[in-house]
Amino acid sequence: MKKNQCITIILMVALLAIFGCKNPEANATDNAVEKFDLAAAKTSIEARSKIFAEALNKKDSVGLANCYTNDGKFMQPNDKTVSGRENIQKLFGQWMKSGMPQFSIKTIEVWGDENVLAAEEEWTFSDKDGKVVDTGKSIEVFKMEDGVWKLHRDCYNSDFPCPK
Repeated sequence: MKKNQCITIILMVALLAIFGCKNPEANATDNAVEKFDLAAAKTSIEARSKIFAEALNKKDSVGLANCYTNDGKFMQPNDKTVSGRENIQKLFGQWMKSGMPQFSIKTIEVWGDENVLAAEEEWTFSDKDGKVVDTGKSIEVFKMEDGVWKLHRDCYNSDFPCPK
């Protein structure tokens, strides 16, 4: 009889140890990671890039600035970083007033998770006749703000050699 009681107690302790050690938070995190759809995220980034290009081509500095997070940064080559949506709007407004060629952008790859995404993109500027005047690439960091992926960090450079 004592042998059966010992076996029962050992089994109960083993079951408690097995089921009691599961971390429900870890399971919730695992499920959240499994549910994140990177392909859908890439589609969202492509849509946001289209909105960006449309705003730039329409010379809409407000619409373009709204593609950035409130604390976004625009890091252009050969110049200082422009921080904050308001300052980004001012910079693009100045560019637009001085004349802007047509802009197009293509998303190459997106990686990240439900909190932050990075995108590799290629862009082109063309004149009114369709002649390419500049091409390049960018790495952009997107962050969810107000339920929308927005540019949080934007860094680009040209494929053309530096002017002499």
